[in-house]
Amino acid sequence: MEVGSSIPSTPVQQFEGGEIKQIDLSEFSKGKTVLVVAMPGAFTPTCADDHVPGYLQNADKFLSKGVDDIVILATSDFFVVKAWADSLNPPANVHFMADGSQVFAKAADQLLDLTELGLGMRTQRYAALVRNSNIESIAVEPDATAVTVSGAEAVLGGL
Repeated sequence: MEVGSSIPSTPVQQFEGGEIKQIDLSEFSKGKTVLVVAMPGAFTPTCADDHVPGYLQNADKFLSKGVDDIVILATSDFFVVKAWADSLNPPANVHFMADGSQVFAKAADQLLDLTELGLGMRTQRYAALVRNSNIESIAVEPDATAVTVSGAEAVLGGL
């Protein structure tokens, strides 16, 4: 994904109401502003302790700055992502979605190989601001084990 390009029209999943929903983020973001926050996995220490909390705590601030929805996109299966979301009770404008097979990560050219750590292929850690299906900005972490440029405070500061 690059600034000025369209977000990939590749499905991600959400498990809701006992059903698996296939969600095309390109369609999901049409006519609105969506912040896609990608992370290597649900319940992982950096993702759960350092990355997601800032977005949950600041969801209203993002709304006030024109962001309609925040998508937390994790490279875990949709059952795990659903359990993670349920454990956090996110605000209505924060949607947890899964890219368990890394189809979206691959289409977005954001694959991260963590095979040597026993974690397989994952997504890079990043935050992308998408307006009407187009990438307006993207901040990819130089180190996927840290939260700096893709953290809530940094992204809010850039809006």
